[in-house]
Amino acid sequence: MTGPERVRELIDQCWEAPRGGTQVALAEEAIAQADAIGDDELRFQARMAATEAYYRAGAPAQCFAVFSWCLARYDERPDQYAEAEPLLLWHFKYQVHLLPRFPEVPLERAYAVLEEMQRRYQQGGHSLQPVHKLRWLVAAHLGDEAAAGYHYELWQSASRDDNSDCDGCDPTAMVQHLGCLGRDEDAIELTGPVLEGRLTCAEQPQEILTALLLPFLRTGRPDEARRAHLRAYRRLRQHPAKLGSIAEHVRYLAHSGDVARGLDVVERHLPWLEDAPSPAAEMEFAAAAALLLRLLAGTGHGDLTVRGSRRTVAVLADELAARATGLAARFDARNGTGAQAARVAALLQAEPVVEPTPPAAGWRSPRPRIPAETVPDPLADVPGDADLDTLLGLVEEALRRDLEPRVEALWLRIRPLSETGPLTALQHGRLADLAGMRLHSEAAEETERVWTEALEWYVQAGDLVRQHRIRGRLGLHRCRQGMVEAGLAEVQATTDYLLVHGDARDAAGALRRLAVALLHAQEPAEALDVLDRAAVMVEPDPGPRVRLQVMLLRAQALGADGRVHDAADAARALVAQAIADDEPELLGLGEFFLGQGLTMLDDPAGAIRAYDRALAQVLPEPLEREVRERRAILLAGTPRAAEAVDDLAAMVERLVDEDDPEDGDDTDHIRFHLAVALFNAAQSEEAAEAAEEALSGADLAGNQHLADQARHLLAAVHQRLGDPDRALSYLDQLAANLDGFDNAAARARVLEQAGELLFDLDRDGQSAARLGAAAAAYAVARLPLEEVRALRRQCVAAMFADDAELARTVLARADEAARAVPPGLAAEPEAGYELAWLALDGARALAGIGEPEAALARLTGVAQRFEELESFGEALLAELTRGEVLVAVGRAEAAEPVLRGVVNGLPRDSATLPRAAYALAQVLLLTGQDDEARRLAGEYGFELD
Repeated sequence: MTGPERVRELIDQCWEAPRGGTQVALAEEAIAQADAIGDDELRFQARMAATEAYYRAGAPAQCFAVFSWCLARYDERPDQYAEAEPLLLWHFKYQVHLLPRFPEVPLERAYAVLEEMQRRYQQGGHSLQPVHKLRWLVAAHLGDEAAAGYHYELWQSASRDDNSDCDGCDPTAMVQHLGCLGRDEDAIELTGPVLEGRLTCAEQPQEILTALLLPFLRTGRPDEARRAHLRAYRRLRQHPAKLGSIAEHVRYLAHSGDVARGLDVVERHLPWLEDAPSPAAEMEFAAAAALLLRLLAGTGHGDLTVRGSRRTVAVLADELAARATGLAARFDARNGTGAQAARVAALLQAEPVVEPTPPAAGWRSPRPRIPAETVPDPLADVPGDADLDTLLGLVEEALRRDLEPRVEALWLRIRPLSETGPLTALQHGRLADLAGMRLHSEAAEETERVWTEALEWYVQAGDLVRQHRIRGRLGLHRCRQGMVEAGLAEVQATTDYLLVHGDARDAAGALRRLAVALLHAQEPAEALDVLDRAAVMVEPDPGPRVRLQVMLLRAQALGADGRVHDAADAARALVAQAIADDEPELLGLGEFFLGQGLTMLDDPAGAIRAYDRALAQVLPEPLEREVRERRAILLAGTPRAAEAVDDLAAMVERLVDEDDPEDGDDTDHIRFHLAVALFNAAQSEEAAEAAEEALSGADLAGNQHLADQARHLLAAVHQRLGDPDRALSYLDQLAANLDGFDNAAARARVLEQAGELLFDLDRDGQSAARLGAAAAAYAVARLPLEEVRALRRQCVAAMFADDAELARTVLARADEAARAVPPGLAAEPEAGYELAWLALDGARALAGIGEPEAALARLTGVAQRFEELESFGEALLAELTRGEVLVAVGRAEAAEPVLRGVVNGLPRDSATLPRAAYALAQVLLLTGQDDEARRLAGEYGFELD
């Protein structure tokens, strides 16, 4: 590849790279190589790409420098760079957008850029709409309300063109402006057409939904605000560059009173503050988090320790408020106003729209806070003049005992000593060994290189024990990278050597490495044998963390060996010991493995509790994500489904981003779980969307079982959405798919569900047909009680369809099926309940087709049968039916006491009570008790015949 070709490749990679350090590095390398070649076209194109990279990375000075360079070259040779003019005009906007984000951007520069931008737009015949919008942005940032209003009107009156922001981003800014003026209804109204269309911008619809959060809340639309929050936050939560937008979600959660969820969001994104995309985003998040924490403290949780922080809710609220206030002062110093300080102060002291809901008792178990001043110095016992060899010995011992704070503190002492004076081969090896230990979990290739270098130094130094240690580490590292066969052989060989030639520490460490390697090789029984060997070795004080790690390995190995009960017990022992040793990370790991074991033992409630306890600890990000994902799958079908939505949505995004064809089926399963969670969280429209995606993917993959699960869910979703015909179409397709003897029971349940739906829609003939098919399928599946149930429901449907002949025929079949129920099953309460219902529904059907005497005979003793089963509501319903039938056969006097008993026995809020009162009133009219009949009619709101 020639030099110019390499530069073009770098430029292309820069445009395609994700925002951040990688994109900037590519841009800078392209500029350096283009400058070295001296190719003016490539120098220009590299800096155009760099303008984009620096803007996205939040580097205002560098962005302005390369933009100015490109603008000057364009002015020198406009014909040569004519194709770049549209992008140059667009890049003008970047320079102004940086002003409210970075206090170091000079205000005068922004005004100068705006003047030059307006001149060039007018000269080229372009609309000034983007210029007016940017002037509004600057005025709003400065707190100049009059100027902001003036430029807003100019912006709205100007025509849009290719330089305008997209159809979603422009209204987002308009919502922000109107919201600041208290014009929430106007803000919501203007977004309707936008949200109903298709927004193709990568920033949408999450940004416009975020802007609508508080307007929705302030105008009494809490459900719409909640849906907007969930939909938008799912798209934002994985992107550190969106910290400013996430701050608006924290603010919404504070104002909506959901401080418990708000704390979860704050804790998730609090680490991003240290590398915030801009001072403005840092200020916004700090202020919103401070507000939420203040409100949470007001519910009595001020002493709770914030995860990922050594500070309580109350203390961190004060610190973040001071941080936001300090940043606002930096902006105001540049601007010469007090607008940002005033805005932040108002935000910090804002009263919520909805009073905070105190979290439920036991919501979190607070862990004792360790004040920063009481944290022991990890190097208190290390002399200040310790030499390199002494420090290397201490750090190796700290690594063996997994004392991370001490390792990092020693490394800071070691680095300057390692850079001065000549080093021996052994010192070189030990330093390389240490470097690999510090980075091996993050950079596989670099770890391999560094440890190989360490091995070469140890060979040169002639230290055989260290050679075998590092070879063992390399072997285990290769196991972790998928090279299991070669890695395990290396670990086994080095273990054999160290058991003979190493000391007790070497031997114990080698056995632990071998156990892990065997787990990677899927040989858990052998791993357990190795752990048993290690347990009887006398190792000088390995430290609590190492002992806990061995307990963790044992729990893993037991689970992998299929000994699930033993694995759960081992995880419980690990949890108990971790609590005793005050090791929160290993406590979290123990709870994680306990959750896995309980899931395998079919105890989802216990698993959820274990995962909850794990998440109460500070976990490494990958582990926290896995715990959240596993918990979310279990929560999807529970009353806590709303808590699962974000984690499942993020899991879908992750699987899609990883773009592994082998994970396609996993993605569709998680989409289905997301749809279940959304359905149970009363987000039916979103549930339909997720379920349709799961169905499409499952159909393409040929996974009929998952596809049919999605169809079943979609039927329930569309029934809730008020689209019964679509729900029926899914049920019919599902019933057709569930063919064959093995699927008879499932097919019957689907057909029965369809029959019930049709019955509720008063499509009684169709209902009877579906219920008859369900009964036939239950018969094939040899489920007699279910067959009886489907037949009695078919009988009632046939009666309402005015098909008396079918009703009689089906009732006879139902009675025959009831007589065929095996005696053992017939004696069960479940059977007694179903057979009592057959007597009752059979009577209703006979009365409905004009055979009241037969109906009356059938009702004898039915109420008592229900009462014996403690089904008192059903007993009253049976008596109500008997009273109505007595009236139908002309026995009003006999019906009166029956119906009075029903009216007096039913709860006042019973939906059946008006029907019973009406029946009694008719009897009273027949028996000359007109006044009481009229009283009942007035009390229950019906008219007398």
